[in-house]
Amino acid sequence: MTQHPKNISDEEFVAFQNGDSRVFRIIFDNYQATLCRFAYSICKDEGIAQDAVQESFVKLHQNRSKIGGPEAIYPMLFVITKRYLLRVFRRSVVEAKYRDELRNNWNEGCTSTLDELKANDLRSVLEELVDQLPDKQKEIFQLNKLAGYSYEEISDQMGTSKNTVKNQVITASKKIRLHLHRLYHFVFLIFFLGQ
Repeated sequence: MTQHPKNISDEEFVAFQNGDSRVFRIIFDNYQATLCRFAYSICKDEGIAQDAVQESFVKLHQNRSKIGGPEAIYPMLFVITKRYLLRVFRRSVVEAKYRDELRNNWNEGCTSTLDELKANDLRSVLEELVDQLPDKQKEIFQLNKLAGYSYEEISDQMGTSKNTVKNQVITASKKIRLHLHRLYHFVFLIFFLGQ
C-alpha cells in the first residue's frame, strides 16, 4: 500500500468528524478512483469492485469519530475494501459448495432442500440471498421453494392469482441464480489468476 498524503487540512478533518458532507465529498473524490482500481485488480468484476468501495465509504462515515487523523483515512478505506473483497471471496467459496450440492441433489420435486442446507451448513448463504428479495417475492419464494407449498396453495393463502405466484417464484429464482453466477465467476477468476 503506497503512502497517501493527507488531502484535507486539520480543520477540514474536524469538520468531517462532525459530519460535514462537503469534506466527505472531498475525501470521496480523492480516493474513490484509486480504491476502485485496486478492488477491480483483485476481483476483475466492476460491480463487486464498486460495492466494495461503496461499503468502505459507508463504514468510513459511520466510524469517522474513531479516526485518528487525516492521514489515517486512506489506510482505513483500503483495509475496509480488502476485507469486503475477502468476505465476498469466502462467501463465494461457500456458494460454490452449495452449487455443487444442488447440482448433485436438486430436483424440482425436492422438499428437503432446507434440511440438506442445514446439514451442509449452507443455509445461511441461501437465506442471505432470499433476504435481498422484495418482501412479497421473498415470502412467495420461501413458501414454494423452502416450505414446499404449491403455486395453488400459495395463491389461496395470499389471495393472489396462481400466475402471479408462478411469476414471482421464477423472477426470484432468476435473481438468486444470477447472483450466484456472479460470485462463481469471481471465484473462478481468483482461482486461476492467483496461480
